Amino acid sequence: MTHNTILLTLLLLAGILLFTNLGNQYLWQDEAETACLAKNTLKYGFPRAFDGENTVNPRIGEHSHVGFGKDFAWLYHPWMQFYITAGSFFLFGISTFTARLPFALIGLFNLILLYFLALRITKIRFVAVCSVLLTALSVPYLLMMRQCRYYAPSVFFVLAALFFYSRFRESRSNGDLALTATALIALGYTVHGIFVPVYAAIGIHYMFFSFDKKTFPRVAAAGMFMLAAVFWWFLLSQSSGHIAVIAPDKIFGNLEFQIRMINKYIFPVMFFGAIYCIRAVWKRKIGIDLMSEEKQAISLIGLVVLVSIITFCFVEQRHLRYFVYFIPLLAMVQGLILLRLARRSKVLLAGFLAVSVITGTFNMGYPNFLLPKYIYEITHDYDGPIEGIVKFLEKNASKGDTVKIIYGDLPLIFYTGLKIDNSWVYDDEHMPRWIVFRRGWHEQLTNDYYTKVTKKYKEYVLAYPDILYENRPGDLGYHKFATDKEAPGVIVFGRK
Repeated sequence: MTHNTILLTLLLLAGILLFTNLGNQYLWQDEAETACLAKNTLKYGFPRAFDGENTVNPRIGEHSHVGFGKDFAWLYHPWMQFYITAGSFFLFGISTFTARLPFALIGLFNLILLYFLALRITKIRFVAVCSVLLTALSVPYLLMMRQCRYYAPSVFFVLAALFFYSRFRESRSNGDLALTATALIALGYTVHGIFVPVYAAIGIHYMFFSFDKKTFPRVAAAGMFMLAAVFWWFLLSQSSGHIAVIAPDKIFGNLEFQIRMINKYIFPVMFFGAIYCIRAVWKRKIGIDLMSEEKQAISLIGLVVLVSIITFCFVEQRHLRYFVYFIPLLAMVQGLILLRLARRSKVLLAGFLAVSVITGTFNMGYPNFLLPKYIYEITHDYDGPIEGIVKFLEKNASKGDTVKIIYGDLPLIFYTGLKIDNSWVYDDEHMPRWIVFRRGWHEQLTNDYYTKVTKKYKEYVLAYPDILYENRPGDLGYHKFATDKEAPGVIVFGRK
């Protein structure tokens, strides 16, 4: 079987894993934020927080110095994800499936881009194919590529920037330099938190591994242009107020979190570290003999990962989704390791891969069997609290009704078309037609208010679990691969 045949087979498999049951689970809070702002983008031409009746995250505008601009312009995130979703809505209509469709497509295309990037910087087809294999079967990658959120395009622009930069290192052409700059600028308008370390890492790599007096003026000019192109938006949106919450006392905690997440879900640091130590003691040799292709790949990938880790140590954002682009990058490193194993024994390689695919031990830190769980998730129906609330309101609410809810407000705005009171205040006298007290989110309510509600309202216990989140993927310690049968039912109060 040729490498091209294997690649096509992997892409087909990835397509099945990415698109199966894509619209089954209802959008959770962050996805619905993107979808609501995308609907408003279709209507107003830009991501507007206020649609004429409901406001997306009003607390951002009321209690924070960031969030809303003139005419309720959304400034809390760069706009790339909203226009991508709006484009899908325009072409295919508005639904859960079409909200996620473009991101799943980008997630699939990322694998093609990864193949060509790995082939360019390693010059070895086996490594390129292994990189695609490990990424396509990475459950964290699959889950996040199926989200109506910036995760998929952020990976795309990171891979694109590294691909064109690698090509520039060989060609020294203005075209490749311009494409590198374009990819980085687009990354800046997708998510600032990733633009900063990737931009810095490529700059450092050029200075130490690719510096050339003839190209330096052009590279410096391109670097300044990129910085200027993104920096004005960074200032306009006051991104430092909600992204770079520098906390020196939490640096080591943030570092520990990143290493733990990488080891647990992306790259088995402890496993390879133990093997290296055993090998070093056995052979009494410190260090690894690397080929030139391996040095080139590891220098570039290592710098991007290292600078990113250092950057995230100073940022109070502890979620795997912020460094999802580590998955394809470190898959290339694992591909190089597998190459050494293949040179020793193809039978051993085949057996190792078979066990690893089932248990997740190679691109995960320990046997966790996430892939079988993921396959179960995408082949079965999933019920969450948002689905229950939406279906209940569709059946029982009337046009003009208001629903008061703390968390889960954005999906209700997207799905129901009702007036949603999402002020997060439960100590006033506002008692609309419907009130939802979500378990784990109603700490702000007063006993007096709750007592009044129980006396004046009828309680409806729905046959849908009231779990904390609908089913967010960024924290795999929380993610549900099946409907939670043990959780109590979500409760909706309707005025008598």
